Amino acid sequence: MTTTFEDRTALEEAIDSCSNQVRLLQDRMRKKDDAVSMQDVATEVKRLVGLRKELQIWKQKEEEEEQNNQDEETPEQDEDPKQDSDTPEQDEETPEQDEELTQRASKVAEEIEQTGDRLSSLETEVKQLQHTKQALDYLKESDKTTEVVQTVTSVKKSKKSVVQETSVDTTVSTAELEKHEVQIAKLTAELETERVKVEKTVATLTEEKKEAIAKLTAELEVERTKAKTSTFNLTEEKKEAIAKLMVELKAERVKVEQANNASQELQKSEQSLRDAQIELEKSVAALTEEKTEAIAKLTAELEAERVKVDEINQASGELQKSEQGVRDAQNKLEKTVAALTEEKDELKSKLEAAQTAEKTSREEMKKAQASLTSIKEEQESRETHLGKLWKSIEDLQIVNKELTEKNAEIEAESKNIRAEAEKTIAEHSSYENKEGEFTKEITAAKTELEASKAELEASVAEAAGLKAEERILALEQELDGAKKGSEGSSAEVDALRVSKQEVESKLANSEECIQALEQKLGSLRASTQEESQKLTSRISELESAQEGSTTELVEELEKAKNLAKTAVSDKEEAAQQLHALKEEIVTLRLKNEKASGSDSQVKKLQADVEARKSELETVKSQCDVLASQRANAEAQLQDLRGVVATNEELLKKMRTSLLEANEELKESREHTFKWKNSAQAAKTLMNAKIADAESASKQLKKARSDASSASAARSQLSSSLEAKEKKIAKTKQELATVRVQLAGALEVVDTERAQSKQAHAAQIAKLRGISEQAAAQLNGQVQSYRMMLMVLLPILLAVAMYAISK
Repeated sequence: MTTTFEDRTALEEAIDSCSNQVRLLQDRMRKKDDAVSMQDVATEVKRLVGLRKELQIWKQKEEEEEQNNQDEETPEQDEDPKQDSDTPEQDEETPEQDEELTQRASKVAEEIEQTGDRLSSLETEVKQLQHTKQALDYLKESDKTTEVVQTVTSVKKSKKSVVQETSVDTTVSTAELEKHEVQIAKLTAELETERVKVEKTVATLTEEKKEAIAKLTAELEVERTKAKTSTFNLTEEKKEAIAKLMVELKAERVKVEQANNASQELQKSEQSLRDAQIELEKSVAALTEEKTEAIAKLTAELEAERVKVDEINQASGELQKSEQGVRDAQNKLEKTVAALTEEKDELKSKLEAAQTAEKTSREEMKKAQASLTSIKEEQESRETHLGKLWKSIEDLQIVNKELTEKNAEIEAESKNIRAEAEKTIAEHSSYENKEGEFTKEITAAKTELEASKAELEASVAEAAGLKAEERILALEQELDGAKKGSEGSSAEVDALRVSKQEVESKLANSEECIQALEQKLGSLRASTQEESQKLTSRISELESAQEGSTTELVEELEKAKNLAKTAVSDKEEAAQQLHALKEEIVTLRLKNEKASGSDSQVKKLQADVEARKSELETVKSQCDVLASQRANAEAQLQDLRGVVATNEELLKKMRTSLLEANEELKESREHTFKWKNSAQAAKTLMNAKIADAESASKQLKKARSDASSASAARSQLSSSLEAKEKKIAKTKQELATVRVQLAGALEVVDTERAQSKQAHAAQIAKLRGISEQAAAQLNGQVQSYRMMLMVLLPILLAVAMYAISK
């Protein structure tokens, strides 16, 4: 008999590694991994069987050496045949065991695929079979105790022979032998009763249960062989499980962060929708107010025009001025209608923007739902390992709440700044509207002056065409009329002077408004500069706080790493100490077998072993605590990095908004300067035109002979007034339709908002129900794991004690 290993420890390590690989392959076969084939499993099982055969060869060698030593020390012939009969029995048992192992391995390799489908049905039956399993374990342990007693008796007999030859005065008392025989008889009786019970239970079981029992016994034998070599060493499976748990912890934390980010994005989208709806309501209210004001202005202007028409009936010279005023009113009406249409287009664009925002929010909701569903699926696949993550998740939720509060504060500040910027923009727009009105008035005055010039030129041409006599008569008549109309012209000149004074007062008011606007612009610039300084200081504070927190976390991580290193070193020292204790136990066992049958030293050794076990458990608990602390620190670091990224994005957005506000302020200032220059130019033109009007008033006195044209002009004016009234009615109808459309759009927006709120509430309720179900499932799994641990720990302890005693 030859072996491929020079040392028994190396052989045991090879058996452990091979058994671990067989278990991994079986797990992969149960998971239906296509990469694993039956041939790989069969080869690994054959290798394991060969290694176990070599271990049996080592055991046989050791037993033969012990027997040779006993034969040299004990020359008696009565006990030799017994020992010789024992060794062939063992020799006969080893090939039988080898054959059984090979048969079992082949059966396992053939039945792995079949058992995958039956596992679900056998789970309920395995619980019933646990009692029978415990009975079988008890029977096997009792058999092993009987074998130990037999070996003790054989050792005692050999000691008797040694004592007789060496003439030592130590003899074994017959009372102790009788006690042992009584114990053996009791054990044999108990064994027989237990065997009878087991035979009865086995008779009632079906063939599938028998196969399950055979598989369970085979697995128990594998576990016992593993427990013999791995009682005092940390196995690789535990390390792999710890690594897997750490990886899953990180993955679950990342998923929780993604879920939190998705919920924050949903909240932001809802807030943006609310803000858009509020802005729409404000814009609609402003439009309604502006429309009412425009209608009031139009009605006032119509009344003024009617008064002017009545005055035209009294004075023919004022007809042309009234016509020009009517034309101006028409232009104003057309401009107001154009402005209303533009506002309508703007409202439509705003509605389209709101709809696009709603679409984007819905898409984001869908994406968030998809991400949540994926997270739920992954959580369902990894629910078995979430029991240990609840504490860390609660800590993360607390940190997330703090971060959400900070984000809410930052968003509130940004909203205040945006509201102030919008106010400034609204003021600038109002000032620009006023500028447009002033420019319109100036253009109207220009058109009036041009019309007066044209009329003067026409009157001059007509006067030149008249004959001399007619002109003389006309001049005489005009002189008479001039004497009569001098009073009217003086009144008109006075009215023009009054209008000039009014224009000058308007210009002064406009200059005062420009100065007030400049002051407001300066105050706004100062406020924006102060706010920008505050924002920069706030940014620096946040960055310093984040740097301090990151440094603290880095220090904590370094501390945790150092503690983990110390714990690992302590673990290695404990493993070395356990290995040394194992060797001491082996030596003490040999000494105890050679010495008397006293059990005091064994009890001391058991106490030492239990103390070492307690120390190992404390070290393991410390390592677990350190690993959890390290995971928590890493999660906090990741959370802080995400917060830093979000804060940086918010700061970038704030900077861009401030730059845009500054550009708008610059543009408004340029517009005010242009308006001021245009107002000054208009003032000079008004002065020149007033002078021209005074000179033209003298010439207009000669052109009062157009009564017929005045009557025609009256009829035209009446027709034009009727057309204008029709246009005003049309504009009112269009305004009514616009109001109806706005009301419909608002109703649609309200309904969509209610639907979105209901959908959000339903989704939140679903998510809560799913999270509660997941929590209940996790609690159930944790309880099941605890029950499994409560069942498996005593079994493992019994196996370990059995291995130590053997």
